[in-house]
Parts: sequence; structure tokens; C-alpha cells
Amino acid sequence: MRPAAVLASLLLAVYASAIPLNNAKLSSALEAVKRDIATVETMVVDKRQLLDLSSVTGLVDEVLSTLTGLLPTIISTVSGLDASVNSIVSGVESDVDGALNTIKSTLQSTVDELNGVISGVDLTGTLDGLVGDVNAAISEVQTLLTDVEGIASSVDVDGLLSEVTSLAQQLLNILTGLASTATSSV
Repeated sequence: MRPAAVLASLLLAVYASAIPLNNAKLSSALEAVKRDIATVETMVVDKRQLLDLSSVTGLVDEVLSTLTGLLPTIISTVSGLDASVNSIVSGVESDVDGALNTIKSTLQSTVDELNGVISGVDLTGTLDGLVGDVNAAISEVQTLLTDVEGIASSVDVDGLLSEVTSLAQQLLNILTGLASTATSSV
């Protein structure tokens, strides 16, 4: 026999076996399923409980208190970093690489600490009392950025200087985001 004939006879045998031999209704096989669906359909859905959000609201309060203490520290830290940059520019600091590495590591830890405090928390509408500190921190970081960019002409540490500039810009972006959150809620 040819393969096509074998395939055709197999298909006919399968179709013939699929036809029910009794005269029962074709939909009687679904009766059990319909009964199961009916019981599920009539079940009473339990009322959902309201979620306890006290841990979340406590988290926001904790973040605010941490920010309240952290922002003055950031302001004084950035002010100290700016003084270090100015000592490099004026020639008082002779170890430029060491000073820039210190500035870089301090900026990195400041960015990491600030990100750790505010990450994952929506602070919209809660920063009203911190607007002044956030704006002061932004001003200090902008001054630091300006002074760091002024170093570029007087020292030859482009890679390290660009890392310091990048970290200062990250800190400025975070603080600007906080400021926009604070002012959008006012």
C-alpha cells in the first residue's frame, strides 16, 4: 500500500472510533462539569480585609526623620569637599590624586547613603519641612560642581576628575528629585 492510503485508512479509523455508539445526548459528558461549575458559581466570595499599612506609614516617618538628620550632614560634608577642591586650586594641597580620591570616596558614600534612605519610598507630600535643607544642599553641590569643573584647567587628572564630577552630578540629581517632590506637594 502506498503511504497516502495507509494514512487515509488510519484517519478514517480514528474518526470512526470517535463517533459514539449509543444514542445518548452528545452533551451528557459535560453534566458533571456543569454541576461543579454551579457549586463554584454560588459560593460566597469572602470579604477582603483592609491591609494594615502602619508599617508603611511608619517607614515614611522613619525616612523623614533620617533625612532631617542627614541633610545637614550632607551640607557640611559637601562644604568640606568644596574646601578641599579650593585647596587644590589654590595650590595648598600638593597631593592632588589623594585629595580627589578622598573627595570621590566621600561623594560615593554620600550618594549611597542618601539612595539607601530614600529608595523605594514615595515621599510625595511629606517633605514640606525639609525644603530649606534640600535647597541648601543643592546650592552646596552646585558650588562643588562649579569648583570641580574649575580644577580641570589646572590639574592633569581627567579620569579621576570626571568620576568626581559624575558623583557630584548624581548627588545633585537625587537632591533635585527630592526638591521637586517637596515643591510638587506644596
